[in-house]
Amino acid sequence: MVRMAAAAASTFLLIAALVVPTASAAESAGGPYDPPTVPELMDRFGLPRALLPATARRYLLHDDGSFQLFLDGGCVAEAGGYRVGYGVKLSGAVAPGRATGLGGVRVRVLFAWVPVTAVEVAGGEVTVSLGPIKKSFPAAGFKSSPRCIAGAATPATASDG
Repeated sequence: MVRMAAAAASTFLLIAALVVPTASAAESAGGPYDPPTVPELMDRFGLPRALLPATARRYLLHDDGSFQLFLDGGCVAEAGGYRVGYGVKLSGAVAPGRATGLGGVRVRVLFAWVPVTAVEVAGGEVTVSLGPIKKSFPAAGFKSSPRCIAGAATPATASDG
């Protein structure tokens, strides 16, 4: 009876060892996929993290560079003396040092909200395109993510719907 119990126990341990992967086995097999965070993704593409508010946490990035980025909620922030409005969903295409075809981001110019269509980083400058108009800023000014202004109305954007 003792032999049978010992044999059953050793058989159980053998099966458990084969079926339940250990941490080292999961690590050697590459483990589960852990995608980069939004700030890490910005670093990979050479874009300042401070282009986006901290509420940007989820994204879809496709092989062709097109992306959708999701904020926890719409946001209006102050950045470099400008009011910037972020929709709940931002979209565009990303490549090293630039994001183009942007949707879901607007900047307040005088009395109107104007769509931001592209951002490019080169030579220590961040160039923001508002359609055909371009404005460059020192990259050093993009050190920390803009904070959403509580109670500020988010401008309507084409990609929110």
